[in-house]
Amino acid sequence: MTAGELIARVDELRPNAYSAEQKLRWLRRLDGQILAEIWETHGAESQPRRDEHRSSADTADVGQTDDQWSSLRPAALPPVYAADTQLLAPFPWDEGVYTAWLFCQIDLHNGEIGKYTQSLQLLAAAWRSLADWVNRSRRPLGAPAWRM
Repeated sequence: MTAGELIARVDELRPNAYSAEQKLRWLRRLDGQILAEIWETHGAESQPRRDEHRSSADTADVGQTDDQWSSLRPAALPPVYAADTQLLAPFPWDEGVYTAWLFCQIDLHNGEIGKYTQSLQLLAAAWRSLADWVNRSRRPLGAPAWRM
């Protein structure tokens, strides 16, 4: 998903007075957190599977191969985001994480604390879902492989 697609979706769902440039800065900040807290803590190597009885379709990493995983982990973020900037979180987690994040920022800066609290709960659930997938599908850096 691109930043421009997401901003258009958020503006449709929650009309607001904030500029696209401000929303791009907010999105870059969230991608910085995703990069530091999720991508940089896990390697490209797939997690070994302990559930041999499951089919390959059941254990697929939502279509992400090791090469695709490496492409999700940029060395650094661009200094400025544009509408065509590809966001870091992959499908199907992208819309939930980024939409909730922009809702949080809009609600916080509008001083709507009740809405902010609800948006923050949505963000926490979406973030946890993304982090759980990464933890299930990729080996944490520095973690030894299990051997029996």
